[in-house]
Amino acid sequence: MRVVLASGHPVRPMILGAASAHLLADQAAHSAASTAFPGLSGLESGMTLGPAIAVRENLSQRAYLRIRSSLMHSELRPGQRLVLRPLAAELRLSPTPVREALLRLVSEQALTLDERGTAIVPVVGLEEFREIIDIRCDLEGRAAARAAIRATPSEIGQVASLVQAFHDAAHGHDHPAMLGRNAELHRLVCRIAGAPLILRILEGIWMRIGPVYALKPGEAAQADYVEEMRPHDRLLAALRAHDSEAAREAVIADVRRSSDWLERSVVGVS
Repeated sequence: MRVVLASGHPVRPMILGAASAHLLADQAAHSAASTAFPGLSGLESGMTLGPAIAVRENLSQRAYLRIRSSLMHSELRPGQRLVLRPLAAELRLSPTPVREALLRLVSEQALTLDERGTAIVPVVGLEEFREIIDIRCDLEGRAAARAAIRATPSEIGQVASLVQAFHDAAHGHDHPAMLGRNAELHRLVCRIAGAPLILRILEGIWMRIGPVYALKPGEAAQADYVEEMRPHDRLLAALRAHDSEAAREAVIADVRRSSDWLERSVVGVS
């Protein structure tokens, strides 16, 4: 499957990476309560779904979760076209549930449609990018402060494992792995915070901003990105000390840290 950006440069196909698998179980639990299928409201009055409908909607949910995870984990790039039949073949599903999943993501503004009805990963403009960064700093800072109060030793251990995995990927100059571990770390902190509304809002934002992180920066910016790993260490130390303000500051520093080279990437594709 050969995918071409709007700029004309080929990119790798939408092969779902290992990062997707780490989130599928948690996403399934979260998305099961989704209201994306209004017809399901009839179940409250005792209606039952036929086997064929139930199977189709289960397949649609599976496609939705995998594409959604790829957006959040920066496995897709701005401007990338998700052509229905090749995508369905890659997901090993029929076109119908994949089409439903794509339209659901369009309704959530995670994807757009071109004039031919093909789903496209949106190209984020500079003003929207800056607004997203501000929102992330606000909401993720709040979540980190809550997480510092609530974190258990087991949860802190999970954070430590992800921080170390990020460091290992950074030292190995493994950009995709860095993106995956970073995304997992930020989501884990929000889960520890026990703030489901904040997490739900941020998941929509991460779907929008995730592909921007896939725009690999220039060599100088990449070197800065590898060296500037301290916010993750500061976050871990704050969680261990149950220091809310330090945790807030560390997460905000982490979000802001990458905004400079990301801005250059955004300008390059806008």
